[in-house]
Amino acid sequence: MPSLIQKTITITATPHAVWRVFTDPEVTKLMGGHYVSTWKTGESLQWKDADGQMNSYGIILELEPDKLLKHSLYDMKTKSRVTSFITYRFEDMGKYTILHAEEELTFDMREDQFDEALEGWDLALDTVKEIAESISK
Repeated sequence: MPSLIQKTITITATPHAVWRVFTDPEVTKLMGGHYVSTWKTGESLQWKDADGQMNSYGIILELEPDKLLKHSLYDMKTKSRVTSFITYRFEDMGKYTILHAEEELTFDMREDQFDEALEGWDLALDTVKEIAESISK
């Protein structure tokens, strides 16, 4: 199975509005949770759902506000094994932003797991688009 997922989505909003979906807790909560982070390279990045349950854990590897976010994701059981590297690139096209998302997997997936991951990415990016466009009006 491929070990790389690449997706893009066009969002009618500025890169800053799209960035806020990830980094502004008041906006991020519209996705049903929030990130816990200092938003500094080398620091942790955690996703907590609305009930406060931590669902993901990683380390910020690269960060350039409104342009780039790259982080690792760790196995939630041990927090010692990296399962993937995720990169978001925010391409400023004037009145809209192209969000490029990439997940580099560090393990092999079965075809059904890979298909499920692709569906999850589509849902997540559609949600980012919906929120970014709603706060840009």
